Amino acid sequence: MADAKTAGEYDGDEVLIEEVPAGEKTAFEASKEKAKDLSYYYAHTSEKEKGFPADAVIRKEDPLTRADGLGPKQLDQSRTVELDNVRWIDTMSYADDDKVVKVYIEFPEEIKGADITCEWERFGVELLVKLPNGKVYGVRVRDAEGWVLEHERKNGFAHEIVPEKCKYRVSSSGPKISLTLAKKDENEKWYELKKKDIRSTF
Repeated sequence: MADAKTAGEYDGDEVLIEEVPAGEKTAFEASKEKAKDLSYYYAHTSEKEKGFPADAVIRKEDPLTRADGLGPKQLDQSRTVELDNVRWIDTMSYADDDKVVKVYIEFPEEIKGADITCEWERFGVELLVKLPNGKVYGVRVRDAEGWVLEHERKNGFAHEIVPEKCKYRVSSSGPKISLTLAKKDENEKWYELKKKDIRSTF
């Protein structure tokens, strides 16, 4: 059997074996104690061996949930399929009414008894109307993705709204729904409902 080499000796691909007298700490233990989680050895230690701090909160819920600052929410896996069957309505009228903007949407058939969901965003809305017969109508106003500066924004509402103050109402006189958009700037006049691509004006 080959003799164990002492510290400082190295020959080819042989492994350096550190002999530590009884009672003394190894370089591994000394490094972890001194540098803690900044230690080179800590960085190369498996997560299982590192353990967790006593006050660590370990996530145990279903991985299909997510946190967005508003609490965990279950991802709706059926939503994608549902949206594929939506009959989108693009025609709507609007009126600037002082501190709010009213949007009027008319549907091609009776919507009485429909299951309605409405989600608001700073520059948009998504309204889904699911009829008892299974048909689903929808209205969607949303910014094109990827914009950073205001002049790059397009397709969303012309100006910013306050989502928590917006609401919708189903008409009692026909298949209509009105949306009430609460303006972020109550003194701002809306001369158009949607933000146009600035390049389309040239």
